[in-house]
Amino acid sequence: MTRRTALVLAGLAWFRRPILSAGPAPGWPERLTLDLGYHGARGGPVTALRDGSLLWATTEPEAPYTAKAMWPISRLTLRRSRDGGRGWTDPVAFLHGTRDYSLLSHALRVTRAGTLLHVFVRYSGYDYESASPAKSLCEVFYHRSTDAGRTWSEPRKMPTGERYNGDILSLTELTTGRLVYPCAFLTANHGQFATTALYSDDDGRTWTRSRSVLQAGGGGFESGANEPSVAELPDGRLWMLIRAQTGFQWQSYSNDGGVTWSDAAPSAIPSSNAPATLLRLKNGKIAIAWNNHVQGNYARQSLVLGITADGRRFEGAREIDATSFPDNPAEPIAHVTYPYLTEAADGTIVVSYNKGHWMRHNRPALARVRPEWIAAREDVIDFRNGRSGWHTVNPGPNRTAAVERYATAADSEDLWLEIEQNKGSANAAGVGHSLPLVAEGEVDVDLQVVRPDGYLLFSDSLLPPGAAGEACVRVRAAGGRILVATGTPRTVQRNRGTTVYSYLGYPVEREAPYPLALPADGRLRVRLRYSASRSAASISINGGPVVDLKTGPILGLTCMGLAVEGGGVLRVRSIHTRLTA
Repeated sequence: MTRRTALVLAGLAWFRRPILSAGPAPGWPERLTLDLGYHGARGGPVTALRDGSLLWATTEPEAPYTAKAMWPISRLTLRRSRDGGRGWTDPVAFLHGTRDYSLLSHALRVTRAGTLLHVFVRYSGYDYESASPAKSLCEVFYHRSTDAGRTWSEPRKMPTGERYNGDILSLTELTTGRLVYPCAFLTANHGQFATTALYSDDDGRTWTRSRSVLQAGGGGFESGANEPSVAELPDGRLWMLIRAQTGFQWQSYSNDGGVTWSDAAPSAIPSSNAPATLLRLKNGKIAIAWNNHVQGNYARQSLVLGITADGRRFEGAREIDATSFPDNPAEPIAHVTYPYLTEAADGTIVVSYNKGHWMRHNRPALARVRPEWIAAREDVIDFRNGRSGWHTVNPGPNRTAAVERYATAADSEDLWLEIEQNKGSANAAGVGHSLPLVAEGEVDVDLQVVRPDGYLLFSDSLLPPGAAGEACVRVRAAGGRILVATGTPRTVQRNRGTTVYSYLGYPVEREAPYPLALPADGRLRVRLRYSASRSAASISINGGPVVDLKTGPILGLTCMGLAVEGGGVLRVRSIHTRLTA
């Protein structure tokens, strides 16, 4: 057992007694942000080398799409780490833009033969008016290094057969030694992308295109089947996830090493119009990072990392970074998105991603995540370390944020988080927190309704703070009563600009009274048991009767929210999650 593993397991015992501690909970991701002072540097792929060190590629000083005049100063840089990603060397530029193109790094991979492959694009413009590939150009190139990235061969064009290629976040090597590079390209259908793959059987020297072209429908700017990622499942099949615009990642399978693919179809993984990235780990399991946030076309405020053995059942999924919500929904919203994955020598999963705004100070970021933290069977959210990991709304003149403050427990040194509806707002307000993926398990919540109305909400994706009308499972305290409900699956259309986008929402349309009344002190100890395999929830409050509820089919519960309205005040002391399968 490693020292880190011992800390994680020992930490589980802390959850059963009130204790004040300093420092983050054991196993939490270690994060760093690379703030270079540039307007919009972009984080790129990270890979583990044979000697145990890491390489991290970034695009500097700005993303290639900003202005043609800056193309000549565009450059790709490499940084090295010899301590698993905690510290990094100064950057070394290894590719430069010209007046004809700027650059963006797509994939870094060390092959079984020891070759370091780097895939990148030369971006020469996109025609926003016509959205036509004939008037747009973004070509894929690759080059090779045999000395860990110190020197490189001359770049060669990847034979995608297309003029404008989408962003790609991974390159995989199969157990047979075959390399598979999934790719997407702009079609003549006004902004719509389609997906295919290329494969190589000679260590990346030459490439052959798959016979399949995958579609995901949609229409408008950045629509269709885009930004795919591929990993090999333990049974030898290839699993591809594809960015789409229906509130879910789409997926496809190959039984012949990437030569042909099944028709693309929606998976069970909730996602906005954003990419997911797959990585096969040394133990054969698959790590997946994606934006578990669906309420808007570019909803990218929660980045989660999960582990699965078969692409259908997950051992766990945990949020590794997030951003807050603006007071004014018309303001640009900061993102955490475009993840790149590698596995360090000690088994740590290293995630490179982007944080901020593409055009307003985007920053490359990196997280080191222990797999045992993702797969932990027990978790507690409390306030020994303050409001760590809570989703909130930034205070502002619109007063959409909840008023937040701490309260002290009467029976211990534990803190409570208290939220109150802003007196200047007629809308519900709230906060939220991610949960470990509860596919089969239970969640205990200790809360107090100081003044109704108060809400406890559970969902399969990030809940915007204060969104009290939508949830997979909901408990509401109002008028001396406790009411329980599940949301009804409904397709919500939320187009943005020219892009058609929809997601599966869960508006609460009918409630049922819980058999017990709201106690005079408002104290509620809620136990929710959930089974995704049966789409079944059961709720018991203050040790009272169990009420059974049915939900729509979901991957599991991944987010909890608290909300107040009508002048409500609500406190929460702890959220204790236990997974049973």
